[in-house]
Amino acid sequence: MGSTDTGRLRKVAIVQPYVPTYRVAFFEGLRARLAEQGVDLIVVADDPDGAQSGRNDAADLPWVEHFSQRRIRVGSRTVRLGTAYRFWKRCDAVVVGHLGSSLDTNLALALSSLRGPKVGVWGHIGSYVRDANPVDAWVERWQVRRAGHVFAYTPGGARLAVELGADPSRVTTVMNTIDTAVLEGAVESVDDRQARELLAAAGPIDRRRTFAFIGGLDASKRIGFLAEALDRIWDEDQTVRVLVAGRGEEESLLGSAVDRGQAVLLGYADAWIKAALGRATRAILMPGRIGLIAVDALALGLPVLSTSWPYHAPESEYLTPGESLLQSDDSPEAYARLVLDEVRTAPRTLPRGYPTLDGMIENFSAGVLRLLDGEPGSSAA
Repeated sequence: MGSTDTGRLRKVAIVQPYVPTYRVAFFEGLRARLAEQGVDLIVVADDPDGAQSGRNDAADLPWVEHFSQRRIRVGSRTVRLGTAYRFWKRCDAVVVGHLGSSLDTNLALALSSLRGPKVGVWGHIGSYVRDANPVDAWVERWQVRRAGHVFAYTPGGARLAVELGADPSRVTTVMNTIDTAVLEGAVESVDDRQARELLAAAGPIDRRRTFAFIGGLDASKRIGFLAEALDRIWDEDQTVRVLVAGRGEEESLLGSAVDRGQAVLLGYADAWIKAALGRATRAILMPGRIGLIAVDALALGLPVLSTSWPYHAPESEYLTPGESLLQSDDSPEAYARLVLDEVRTAPRTLPRGYPTLDGMIENFSAGVLRLLDGEPGSSAA
């Protein structure tokens, strides 16, 4: 059911740390889909900080309401002080991040039984990308049990939400993804000649000995680890090259590899550069966090070479070990050996199958409608 019996549009807010460029198509599609159901969606976002700000990918759009938070360091963690309460307090529902330290999330859930908006939480659900802080873990379990609806990125997160006490009928598996439409078009359009032109800065390319890195050049991607592995590869084989598509605060760590011609920095990767990399390289190197790069890799038909590092994001579930995902032990030496061994095999041809943006929009919109039509709060305390 969409609008209320009086014909008033129901209003929903989604609170975000910031809106990166790759999320714009999702939010625009979700706004349009919910509007068809009589629901007005706004996105409330802070500005990026730290490694996020180094990516230079924040979007500023008319339907994004901005608010500012003060940040303080507590040990190795950043705590954000301040909320977006003034934006969501009169909404019918608000979807907030599943995060123990989030003031918005905890405030919204505390108010949900006091005539406040209905509250959904969304995110990884599990502690995929870091070790769980015991206090945060306790709070996040309460958040899952208290929320009117849980939006889990992947099936693994949805299963965990149920294990933590969420009613299965109040859990939506979002199948988190990116807008692959432009990338799919580029993949279909870019031929070998166009790939050479798009990657002209790299000079002549031998696909069997060339790899890609696509993503932010920041700590989560373990750029220092990659640089160490490239040093070891160089000592054994100076013909192996890496084409690096991305920007970030740790870009300088690849300086030695760039200076000796082993790595080429291509800057921010648009769909055409990604499609060219799909044509010109044999695999994607990602020793750090595998997240939405899994979708890019599947769309390009390239395997991901990674490690047994335990902090991959939930989207790594989309990859099949031994086929679209090849892993080494978690050391620069072992990773270098994985890359060198791959050079000695024929390039792999992989089927292209991945979660679509249309599917994600449909999943999320259905969850929002269930949140709006459900009882406030959860039956589990």
